[in-house]
Amino acid sequence: MSSDPPPPARRLTPPRWFDVRFLIGVVIVVVPIVIGAHVLAAADRYATVYVARRALVPGQHLVADDLIVGRVRFDGQGGRYIAAGRPPVGYVVVRYVAAGELLPLAALSGAPNALVGERLVTVPVGMGHAPLDLARDDVVDVYVTTKSPTGDKPVRPRLVIGAAAVDSVGGSGALSSSGTLSVVIEVPATSVAQVVRAVEGGTIDVVRVPGPAVAAVSAPPPSSSPETNGVR
Repeated sequence: MSSDPPPPARRLTPPRWFDVRFLIGVVIVVVPIVIGAHVLAAADRYATVYVARRALVPGQHLVADDLIVGRVRFDGQGGRYIAAGRPPVGYVVVRYVAAGELLPLAALSGAPNALVGERLVTVPVGMGHAPLDLARDDVVDVYVTTKSPTGDKPVRPRLVIGAAAVDSVGGSGALSSSGTLSVVIEVPATSVAQVVRAVEGGTIDVVRVPGPAVAAVSAPPPSSSPETNGVR
């Protein structure tokens, strides 16, 4: 009998087609996962900014309760708004900001006399020419309709001033015994003459700009600037 050793066992190797199919399967599974993770990561790139809880009108000083924090995605405009952090309490509002609007950096000032150029003008309005529930912090457009020299031709109303903040309403919104409503509006000093001229020259109509408004509580202004949002 022969004493030669038996030949060594040969290991089975997977066929080449198995390697290719395995790699394709891995790619099919992994690629959607990577793409999905990227989409979710991009969708979560939100910035936290301040949003007006209620309408903010020129001249008021911000308090913490005037603001809420919102999350928003910016496309290169983030630097225009104030990032959430230390609330800009005490800053002066220098332009109207609607309720629910992102708080723009340009709408605030740290100077206590930021609105020295503003004046309060009383506008008498007849019955039926202003909303009956008009109140402080509403925003209005003021129109004047002058009398026709001949009296036989209609005259087109003319806008005197737009988006003026209401400071107060005579009689808490009720008409006086004379049938007129005294509406005190805030206007730029340079516009006082044209408003007074309109009041003396025709019938005034006060048209409310839609949007909720609530009176604000005063607070001392700060000496520094509000934090800007660094999102780009």
